[in-house]
Amino acid sequence: MKQDDGLAPSFWQMVGSTMLSFLGVSKESRRRRDFQYGNPKVFIVTGFILALLFIFAVLGVVRMVLPS
Repeated sequence: MKQDDGLAPSFWQMVGSTMLSFLGVSKESRRRRDFQYGNPKVFIVTGFILALLFIFAVLGVVRMVLPS
């Protein structure tokens, strides 16, 4: 599947890019597209939500592992 460099990314493409950035993997072409055409608000909100989900997941695992 070919990425169109001249088109703004869709909402779900921006969410996917944010999720991939949490894993530390992304294509250079995707990064360029996001920085050139992406909406920063979507990246910020998605990143905040993913960070909160990660924190809650870690807290949940710690509570399961440690004795009460």
